[in-house]
Amino acid sequence: MRFGLFHNLHDLTRQRDYADLLDELRELAAICDETDFDVLWMPEHHFSVWGRELLPNPLMTAVDLAARTKRIRIGLAAAIVTFWHPLRAAEDIALLDQLTGGRVEIGFGRGNYGLEASNLNPDADPNDQARNKLVFDEAVSVIKAALTQERFSFKGKVYEFPAPGFRADRAHTVKDPEYVDPRTGELIKLSIYPRARQDPLPMWEMVNSLDSIENAARQDLGIIMWRPPVAALRERLCTYRDRLREATGKDLPLGSRAAVMRDTFVADSEDEAVRIAGRPMMESLNFSNWRGPSVYLDPNETLPAEQEAALKKQLTYEFVRDRSVYFGPPEKIVQQVLHLHRETGISSVIFKTSWAGLPHAAARESVRRLGTEVIPAIRAGLRANQRAVAAE
Repeated sequence: MRFGLFHNLHDLTRQRDYADLLDELRELAAICDETDFDVLWMPEHHFSVWGRELLPNPLMTAVDLAARTKRIRIGLAAAIVTFWHPLRAAEDIALLDQLTGGRVEIGFGRGNYGLEASNLNPDADPNDQARNKLVFDEAVSVIKAALTQERFSFKGKVYEFPAPGFRADRAHTVKDPEYVDPRTGELIKLSIYPRARQDPLPMWEMVNSLDSIENAARQDLGIIMWRPPVAALRERLCTYRDRLREATGKDLPLGSRAAVMRDTFVADSEDEAVRIAGRPMMESLNFSNWRGPSVYLDPNETLPAEQEAALKKQLTYEFVRDRSVYFGPPEKIVQQVLHLHRETGISSVIFKTSWAGLPHAAARESVRRLGTEVIPAIRAGLRANQRAVAAE
């Protein structure tokens, strides 16, 4: 089982020195590197007029963090590839993998915000889900082909590579028979340089619905999920395992190649955790509450209409507490994660322990305690469970 930390840069005042935000991220990366974390995950967002999501280029940030750490892996959760040129994305990812010494994990995202898409790629506007999905699927296909094949080509409805009709530029003619059509001399294959250091390079899709999980399985990508409760998570993992087997022939144990994010804060008691971090965490959840309480429901669960309407306006800590939140002392969080693993076999948990409005010192202490008290105890519990099963 692997453990990650998810961190975004935020400043509700939008007046802090950005260098200070970067230094705080570097400090968290150092703690992860020195303790028991496996991966540090970062998002991509643009034009945040709200001051909540202030990291536009996780690839550049990953280079900086890799140069300051020794072993921690660095993940993009997610690279919003609908806003990138897919060939440039593939080149940048491969170069990033080389620069980090093969410590990169790439999570692909479609993008949720019309503000971003309208200014970066209107063709991928999430308000047109069918078109957004088409752009995403083709971009991922191009990136995968470029990263996994020495020579590749792609033809879809949005993208076609190599561009048709190319035979020569102003100074050079391509004559290599592995790249050109011998009859016409037209370029029919491309290569990117450098190649990624890892083979294979871990690739993920950020998913929410069963449809997106099925799509990830067809693309042979791992899945990262935000906040589903245990029963819903198990249903999603079953769907992913079954569709992956159908698409690729891979027969993996339940929970393999899957990660789930949990809002987490470590303190001496749950009351203390809520006192310190409850308000920033809930404000963050409500900022992202455009899907409503469905994110937190078990399969086939329905809420009374009055409760559902109220939760669409304002999620409460009492509602999310036992569904997707780990707030409290180390021993409580350890038992929650062990229960999650027993029920689902999930192979990775990503802790989010920093939200806009929470002082950095508080987030830093929670991360430190996760890395030194919680994660080692979970690993010990997993080993004990394995020994017990082997002895039966």
